[in-house]
Amino acid sequence: MTRHDNTAAILPTDAELLPAAYVDAFNSGNAERLDGLYEDASVLVPSPGHPATGTERAAADRHLLGFGLPIDARLRHSYVAGDVALLIVDWSLRGTGADGHEVHLGGTAADVARRGPDGLWRYAVNNPFGTGRAPH
Repeated sequence: MTRHDNTAAILPTDAELLPAAYVDAFNSGNAERLDGLYEDASVLVPSPGHPATGTERAAADRHLLGFGLPIDARLRHSYVAGDVALLIVDWSLRGTGADGHEVHLGGTAADVARRGPDGLWRYAVNNPFGTGRAPH
């Protein structure tokens, strides 16, 4: 993995390490580090059927950071074809949030990553609920 500075994301040279980089960035609480894991034109699907890009994507990630809870994510499968990878990741965000309410979020992500010209992997599509349903 490569770190460009103290606030930059740690970008992996292997697609299989991208979920661990996401956990590291998320659990740092640093929104800029988290943003650094995405391609400029990336998509986040914060709830099924509702893709977000640009500032909406960044706001959705900041919403999750706002719970003040650590995320746990474990790679289940990785399928790499050249500079594109499909990552299947089990994840959860659980505990008492910053507002005092219980948080129980989790799912199996179906994420698409792409290796950039610099040899580093970033999210092109972060789809945390995969083909599943939204959290209740």
